[in-house]
Amino acid sequence: MSQRRLYVGLDIRNDISQIAVLGPIHQEPEILNSGGEEKGINYPTRVAVPGTKEYIEGFLKKIHRQEPVVAAGRETDPVNILATFFRKILSKTRKKYPNESIRKLVITTEYQDYHFIGIIYQALSKIGIQRDRAMVIDRRQSFIYYVLSQKKELWINQVGVFDYTRDRLMYLQMETDRYKRPMLATVEERDYSGYIPMFEEKDSTEEEKNAIFEGMVQGAIHGKIITTLYMTGIGFEGGFAGAVMKKLCVGRHLFQGDNLYVSGACYCAREMSEERSLDEFVYLDEDTVEANISMNVYADGKPQEILLARAGTPWYQIDHEIDLIPDGDRELELNVKNMRTKINIQQRIPMEGIPGRTDRKARIGLQLRFAGKDKCIVTVRDKGFGDFFPSSCRIWEKTITIE
Repeated sequence: MSQRRLYVGLDIRNDISQIAVLGPIHQEPEILNSGGEEKGINYPTRVAVPGTKEYIEGFLKKIHRQEPVVAAGRETDPVNILATFFRKILSKTRKKYPNESIRKLVITTEYQDYHFIGIIYQALSKIGIQRDRAMVIDRRQSFIYYVLSQKKELWINQVGVFDYTRDRLMYLQMETDRYKRPMLATVEERDYSGYIPMFEEKDSTEEEKNAIFEGMVQGAIHGKIITTLYMTGIGFEGGFAGAVMKKLCVGRHLFQGDNLYVSGACYCAREMSEERSLDEFVYLDEDTVEANISMNVYADGKPQEILLARAGTPWYQIDHEIDLIPDGDRELELNVKNMRTKINIQQRIPMEGIPGRTDRKARIGLQLRFAGKDKCIVTVRDKGFGDFFPSSCRIWEKTITIE
């Protein structure tokens, strides 16, 4: 039987996608070759229509916009389309590592909303990958995981990336608060897409385009101590602004390539497992939970603290459930520690409706979900205790506000 030892990163885009693997003996992600004619790392984001020579393309943008996806004249279930695509591209890992299977999969995408991410999880479930083995992150998180997985001298100060695609030019800059423990990492984002028409102007000379690009870059990093700059995206192919990049190398590191996000997703997959190496950092943005929520329990023959929700996780990714057997306890106590404010409080939830059964005569289901980055919904269920003590069918909830 194959062992689950592969950490897989998948960067899905509307036109092309990439896949990377961290295997048992690798310290850096291996970008898998597409196997196409050009033997490149880019896979066409498309699905073949069974029984025809037709392909479904451009479906990611349509799924994100909740528009119908039509194949062979009929509307197609977006879950089935994604499941077919995931099955095909993930089969590359089986060919490369026939005796290994996926331990953790992280998908990064520019399309971030609850509906779209939900469809991704449904598609993964159809091919046998459940939520406990998968996670969806955005470009900013991929950037953070990639940078923090490099040598410290590359991110000792601020780090920036210019992402130039066909129709977008974005600048992301990583900031760290070194006075916090753990250190807080955030990303500042700026949109420079308005410059693209100037770079594509046929009547402009290369010198003029270089001057515009250099002015844009210098404006973005003015007053900042930038240790490293990354240039990624198809817009930089063909040597665009090569002369400017040579100037930007003075006093800082500069790298150009198009595998930053897929590699970051791969590092994130490893980080979300037991092989954590970045516990000294917490990434926060407008969608991530700022607090660790834990609980003190007795398990595996010893008292221990179990983590129910981790700070830095997007709120819509959290749906955690455990079963508990109370040993004389009259209430459940959750530890809530805010990583930004350092406020540490205990939230108590009375176990109502099960009198006389809190001495190992009840099985309690505890579920944590979020309705926003600062609203945690705790659901408690009386599940009974076998045939001896049937469930009261009692369910109660409490909303915890992260302060």
